[in-house]
Amino acid sequence: MTGFLDALASRPLLFDGAMGSLLYDRGVMHTHSYDELNLSRPELIREIHEQYRAAGADILESNTFGANRIMLGRHGFADRVGEINRAAVDLARAASDGAFVAGAIGPTGVKFSVATDHERDLARAALREQIEILVESGVDLLVLETFTSIVEIEAALEIARSVAPDLPRIAQMVFDANSLVEGVLTPEEVAARLVTSGADVVGGNCGLGPPELYDVGHRLVGHGAPVSIQPNAGLPSSVDGRTIYVANPEHFGVFARRMLKSGVRLIGGCCGTTPEHIRSMSGAVRMMGGGPSRAGLGGAQSSPTAIPHRPAIVPLAQRSRLGARVAAGEFVVSVEVNAPSGTDVTKALGHVREAAAGGIDIVNVADGPRATSRMSNLAFCAQAIAGTTVEPILHVCCRDRNYLGLVAHLLGAHALGIRNLVIITGDPPKMGDYAFATPVYDVDSIGLLEIASAMNAGFDPTGNQLAGATSFVLATGAEPAAADRDRELERLQRKKDAGAELVMTQPVYDPETLATFIEDAAPIGLPIMVGLLPLASYRNAEFLHNEVPGMQIPLAYRERMASVGSGPLARAEGIAIAREALEGVQDRVAGAYIMPPFNRIDAAVSILDVVRGKRWNPAD
Repeated sequence: MTGFLDALASRPLLFDGAMGSLLYDRGVMHTHSYDELNLSRPELIREIHEQYRAAGADILESNTFGANRIMLGRHGFADRVGEINRAAVDLARAASDGAFVAGAIGPTGVKFSVATDHERDLARAALREQIEILVESGVDLLVLETFTSIVEIEAALEIARSVAPDLPRIAQMVFDANSLVEGVLTPEEVAARLVTSGADVVGGNCGLGPPELYDVGHRLVGHGAPVSIQPNAGLPSSVDGRTIYVANPEHFGVFARRMLKSGVRLIGGCCGTTPEHIRSMSGAVRMMGGGPSRAGLGGAQSSPTAIPHRPAIVPLAQRSRLGARVAAGEFVVSVEVNAPSGTDVTKALGHVREAAAGGIDIVNVADGPRATSRMSNLAFCAQAIAGTTVEPILHVCCRDRNYLGLVAHLLGAHALGIRNLVIITGDPPKMGDYAFATPVYDVDSIGLLEIASAMNAGFDPTGNQLAGATSFVLATGAEPAAADRDRELERLQRKKDAGAELVMTQPVYDPETLATFIEDAAPIGLPIMVGLLPLASYRNAEFLHNEVPGMQIPLAYRERMASVGSGPLARAEGIAIAREALEGVQDRVAGAYIMPPFNRIDAAVSILDVVRGKRWNPAD
């Protein structure tokens, strides 16, 4: 128990994906017992386990979902319960390569709500028999999954506690489209009953796709046990007689990140998912601090070596124009300008000069935002320094460069005259143009802040003295609308401890959410630049609200955008909404960070008219 639960406490973990639907896709008909394949087709079962492990799964489930006496009896294999379950554990262990092996237990098929006492006794006996065999076979934990009856899963948990009290127990139920079990029990009620019955982890699987199980998952969080979510690959459709699941791997990668940020600790896939879905989810797990379960590999939680905190050699006020304004308590403004998607910088530099003409002399340049392919923002920032009067802020994400590459990147940036950094973990590649690209994430944003802070003190990450200290202003990101506010604030405190000196938030539209975040973050003591992304149209608002994790557009604002249609009127309404947000908090934040859609600098200048002359004196 200690090994698995300790690992879960230290990092999120990734389950494997579907077995049954994958076997069906590989030609095994539904009429065959998939559990019996552990004996007749062991090479096929082991191959699937190996593919899931290679895709990044930390937990492999034994192919025993229907391997209890009652279910096997439907195929004539009731007398082979022991052989089938032991072979399944052996196959998963042989493919595990350091991953945890979970004994999978499904329902018996007995309908507990209408069953007789005798039928229930037979079901309990079947569950006990299978659990005893799995425990004797050496599984690391038990996963009770796809149960629709709360009474049956409570009975299974009671049996598991009596058979192996020290073995971790995950209990996952099927929720309906209204986020209910058996049509009446809410996620909160289910969590309470499962924990009382002895579940170490509670969760939901099957039945629903990622968006629907997200609603279940975040409601299960905070009720006494970690949460596990394993959605189907969308809702099934029948095409030419075959069952097809429509949620693609990229879709799973986006929602994996969203689920983990809501506080869910284990994710994986159920019906219709494949090793590609798990590989897509693995990027999100690593980004959120998880990693391989092999001994000695702790994922991307922080830097691999302990970096002692030392004070920066150059004072904040002397490092850059941005640093001087932050140190003096002046209201700071910055506008995001994207690097070009090709080699011609003329248009993008024109946007930089347009910002300068509007009084904005600090611009942010993102690092492959949403994992899209663009010119290196390092090169573009160097061009901006050489060809304009504007001071750039270089975004640095942990997605694309390993530990050595990140150190070299920072040293190169400093040599090119760049003094302002926003350090972020970065969007996973599956969200962008090159879905097949490998995410690196040797460190997360906290680890990279530790590295950059050490370099400001004159040392490399190994503790060796540099030939000249860096003098970066170190900003970091925050998500005011994060579903798990406590986790977001805890990470923000850790970012400050790692060296962050300034916060630049994700866009926020709900004034109450923003005000609450500012109040909750105040004790941390970092100056906050509020992020604003003016809406361009109703369609744009709906996309951000439904498809971008962490972006919540209140219904009232979406209705406002719908009422003005599209074009200039819609853009004006989007600017008005952003101005209202800024006006409401301008006296409580250190500045504004504007992300105008499509590099519309005029939109940013219009928003900043709210504070022009009152808090912000534009550059001459």
